[in-house]
Amino acid sequence: MKNRRIEFPNLRVGGTSWVIEGSLADNLRYLSSDVSDMEIVLFDTQEQSNMPSHDEVRELYDICCERGMTCTVHFPVDICTSPDAGERVSCEDVCLRTIELFAPLEPFAWISHLVGEQRGKIPSDDMKKWCDASRKSAARIAAAVDDKRKVCVETLDYDLTQALDIVDTLGLSVCLDIGHIIKFGYPVREQIKRYMPRTRVVHVHGVKPDGTDHVDLSYFDKDLFAEMIKHMSHGDEKVLTMEVFGRDYERSLAVLENMQR
Repeated sequence: MKNRRIEFPNLRVGGTSWVIEGSLADNLRYLSSDVSDMEIVLFDTQEQSNMPSHDEVRELYDICCERGMTCTVHFPVDICTSPDAGERVSCEDVCLRTIELFAPLEPFAWISHLVGEQRGKIPSDDMKKWCDASRKSAARIAAAVDDKRKVCVETLDYDLTQALDIVDTLGLSVCLDIGHIIKFGYPVREQIKRYMPRTRVVHVHGVKPDGTDHVDLSYFDKDLFAEMIKHMSHGDEKVLTMEVFGRDYERSLAVLENMQR
């Protein structure tokens, strides 16, 4: 096994479970040469699912213990704020089953999307109703984990200030997706400073001039990265995930190796 893990103060650097063809365990072993965390990116539909068995989760746990790795788990569905209560409960139930399945892995964080009935800068035309529904769903999910701070609300296409009261009142954390902040045109340095004290996980990925995101980190501003690392060096340990896939991982790894020097 190679011994060249990327390290920054107070951070566990990670990759995703979609770097090489193979199982979650194959990707975890592969990543463990370079980084110390893996984001498990899940999907679970009637057509396709990559949800593992209980035995596969135990295998992941054994690999983590053997190689000093941790994992973050990205829920396979958004936390639904549909006007239909049944749809909301169905989405919550998927998240609860995911928590039960992966609990033996003792994840570092659970990554969640709070979405509305519309995309864009405002998640709903009725923000009070949206906040109330989102709070109820998030509260039910957070009650199922050992530490509510491990449930991280990810920054998406709307300004997180619209959901910040939910994070604070429930005692949740933030997943600060820097690529999303850049893609949707928010003041990135201001938001890093504002949200970092609440942040447990940070996602980084490149954004091309045409808006294509989740590409390699050669498209990520090096000065911004250095400032971000300084902000992350304080407080509790955090995870910094290179949220890229396939060959973009190796390219991003080379970028981080240069930044580490």
